[in-house]
Amino acid sequence: MREERLQETRAIIERTILVRRITLGAFCLIALAVLGFPRFPFNPLFTVPFAWLLLTFPFGWLIRRPRDVRALHHVHAAFLAAEAVLITYLVHRLGGVAWVGVLFYLFTVMYANFFLPKFAGYVVTALAVGGYALVALLQYFGILPHVSPFAGEGPPHRDLVYVLATILVGGVGFYSILAFTVRAFAGLYERKNWELLRRERALARLSAKLLTAQEEERRRIARRIHDEVGQVLAAARWALAAGETKEAEKLLAQGIEALRDLARELRPPLLDEAGLAPALRRLLANLEATGLTVHAELEEGRYPELVETAAFRVIQEALENVRRHAQARHVWVRLEEENGWLVGEVRDDGRGFDPAQTPPGLGLSGMREWVELLGGTLALRARPGQGTHVTFRLPCAPSPPRTDTIRDGQGAGGRRPPRGAGGAA
Repeated sequence: MREERLQETRAIIERTILVRRITLGAFCLIALAVLGFPRFPFNPLFTVPFAWLLLTFPFGWLIRRPRDVRALHHVHAAFLAAEAVLITYLVHRLGGVAWVGVLFYLFTVMYANFFLPKFAGYVVTALAVGGYALVALLQYFGILPHVSPFAGEGPPHRDLVYVLATILVGGVGFYSILAFTVRAFAGLYERKNWELLRRERALARLSAKLLTAQEEERRRIARRIHDEVGQVLAAARWALAAGETKEAEKLLAQGIEALRDLARELRPPLLDEAGLAPALRRLLANLEATGLTVHAELEEGRYPELVETAAFRVIQEALENVRRHAQARHVWVRLEEENGWLVGEVRDDGRGFDPAQTPPGLGLSGMREWVELLGGTLALRARPGQGTHVTFRLPCAPSPPRTDTIRDGQGAGGRRPPRGAGGAA
């Protein structure tokens, strides 16, 4: 989820860069048009829209570098702060409070408060207000010279150059570009709302499936208690009634073991007592008993309870799919910590399937929900005849200093297969 949020935020900012380039390109055309008016002297301010436009290109490169949302916001805030400084110079060259300079901060402030965290948005807004006030006060006290962009001698409303420039910059420039920018923002949030609606519908479908699965699980447990435990206890009662004490003790021992097996299946005690790796080794040992050859690399270490539970359930479900559907001979399991992430994979050499032709089942949906709940990612790759491959990444706290690698398995001496091998679905 964290990686997904980073990609989503970066995509939105890239969209705003495109919008900004279009608006700045329009301002550049307006500047060139104004330069064509007679009696309108050249002013260094005409270079500002072009410099501003050029500034968006290194910014577009910089936003691709951060690896988390917070760093991405820092880059965005730094760019908006540089914009505010550039606009302050633009306001000075346009006559300070004598013209429409206060409007030039509009887009920077709007972008900052749309896309940055609240505090960063307020900081950029304060820079805009402070920059404009600074120019106005310095000109008032005569510290900064007043620069008039117009050479007209009469009142402004009788000066054609002033009137046309005001119409172009104020009317055509600001308001048409503002309309375009707002529509672009509206489009972004409309797509976001559609995506949220799609996810809500998917969640509703998953909830319905989970209710069905819950009832199926209750039915399965009830059958096992009735068939395995209930019948054994009934037989033990008959044995006691017949005076066959030894037979009754044997039957009671079978019933106790059946209850323990059921409890271990519901929640392995090893997961709480010894950690993820020992619980997985027990799970893999049971899988080997079915005839599958297991190759495993499990890194020792304790992780937060939810992380261990999620990783165990994902691997358990993937292995169950291998056992029931894959018709595989070998399965490979890997679990290790990489740069603060718990990375796991399950692969097999079974018959595979085409994900495009097979709708995701409840098992895969449940695996994805577990992983995304903790801010991780899960990927499934499969091809008919080439096995299937499940990988997941979960954020985790640093593991204890001991990180021995346990290698289990038959046939391959615990060695991992090449990356091209199949995996578990």
